[in-house]
Amino acid sequence: MAAPPCHRATDVALRVAVPRDAAGDLHAGVRSKLDGRDGVDVLDVDIVDLRPRLNDLAVVVDASVRLAPDAEVADLTEVVGVSKARQRERTATDHDR
Repeated sequence: MAAPPCHRATDVALRVAVPRDAAGDLHAGVRSKLDGRDGVDVLDVDIVDLRPRLNDLAVVVDASVRLAPDAEVADLTEVVGVSKARQRERTATDHDR
C-alpha cells in the first residue's frame, strides 16, 4: 500500500477581495476564500494592507499554506476574488511562525 502524498508548506503573498458581509473577522474571511480551493490548507494569515471598496475589502495578505502535491501557488488565483498570488521568501522574522 502506497503512502498518501504529503502536502508541502509554503509562504505566499496574495491579494484577496473579502465581501463586507463575510461571517467572522477579516482573517476568517481570507481563510474561507483560500480554504475554498481543493488541495490548500491555510496555516497562518497576516494582513499586510487593507483597502475598502464599495462592495468588498481588498486585502493584501502574507499567508502560510500547505499545498497538495499537484497544486501550485498560481492555482490560488482560480479562487474567485484571489489575485496576484506569488510565492514569498521567508525572512528572519518568519522563523517564529
